[in-house]
Amino acid sequence: MRHLYLSRRRLLGAAAAGAGLTVLPAMPASAAPRGARPAFRLPAPTGPHPIGTVPLHLVDPARTDPWMAPARPRELMVQLWYPAAYPAGPPAPWLTAGEAGPVGRDLAETVSGVQRDLPGLAEVRTHAHTGAPIAARRGGWPVVLFSPGYGAGRNSSAALVEDLASRGHVVVTVDHTHDPIAVEFPGGRVEPNTITALIAQIEDPAQFDAFAAKMVAVRSADLRFVLDRMATLNDGGNPDVERRRLPAGTCGSLRLTHVGALGHSLGGATAAQAMHDDRRIRAGVNLDGAFYGTAAAAGLDRPFLLFAAGDTDRDNTPGWGVFADHLRGWHRELRMPGARHLSFHDSVLMVPTLAALPGAQTGDAYGTVDGPRVAAVVRAYVGAFFDLHLRGSGADSGLLDAASPRYPEIGFVA
Repeated sequence: MRHLYLSRRRLLGAAAAGAGLTVLPAMPASAAPRGARPAFRLPAPTGPHPIGTVPLHLVDPARTDPWMAPARPRELMVQLWYPAAYPAGPPAPWLTAGEAGPVGRDLAETVSGVQRDLPGLAEVRTHAHTGAPIAARRGGWPVVLFSPGYGAGRNSSAALVEDLASRGHVVVTVDHTHDPIAVEFPGGRVEPNTITALIAQIEDPAQFDAFAAKMVAVRSADLRFVLDRMATLNDGGNPDVERRRLPAGTCGSLRLTHVGALGHSLGGATAAQAMHDDRRIRAGVNLDGAFYGTAAAAGLDRPFLLFAAGDTDRDNTPGWGVFADHLRGWHRELRMPGARHLSFHDSVLMVPTLAALPGAQTGDAYGTVDGPRVAAVVRAYVGAFFDLHLRGSGADSGLLDAASPRYPEIGFVA
């Protein structure tokens, strides 16, 4: 993630113009020691519902993949996280076996500058049960689309995603293929990141801005396509390419009149752009992401939450102030001074392990707030936002009105 983190820094506008980016050669996967302990544990969800999950392989025949040559149809791995009728099926892994090695080496390089295998990532389990039946709800459950940060995978903010599902949302997390470090498809095929090599060729800041806007446009189209496929699923169809079995209760389980979008980093810009491009999305959240694309200047007329780390503001983050000034619907801007950009990534939960690596420096990437506490704070505010604007209720909606003594880490900017 270090070479991608440098790219992220540019996507945030925090690095000097024209800074070089390192493109590292692929390294062979290595198996974790048998019986390795999980590298970290996700905190238990706080909502009343058990959670189920199912992965889906989707192909969009109407689009070609812009990040591959020769051209081929755009394909995505997505994952549904939902309130389950009861817990049944094995707990889903945080990463697949084919993703754990590349992601671990990338995390190690992010904090230490050296790629190292991190044992135990493949052993991390979520609280979601694979294939569990979906709980019935009249009218269906509201839907949240999740777009991860640049270089990150669909489950990179699982602590937040699981909590939203436990509170009564169906969350659809999306791998924007060739943007994450690695995406494993059915059959074991792993697609790597191909975009970093393209970014490395860019020297002019204006060209970089245009390239970042293209990335956001592709990601927005991904979310809109996924939402189309969710309509197919809700009508009783099976959009999975391999036609793998869907959980019981899928048909009619989605309330597609109540859809939100959520993202971290470039995923936050993607959430805003998808709202701009598709009025089916009625509320959105950006977790510490710079804005690229047409949504920044156009703004939005629907509810939006801006959630910043301590070193993100309108002076150093592209599009942040412009977008905030053009929000015409309900909106809030929050800041967590002790957090940093990767605090919103699940790897914040393994900072003690990362900090023990030779030469590691975690403060710039993760800040000073303890990982489980970061998760608790982000869950509370994002959950309150979607409960209010998608479910129309929520015991914690008052959190969005003013600073709370329960969460002194949070400051209200607007």
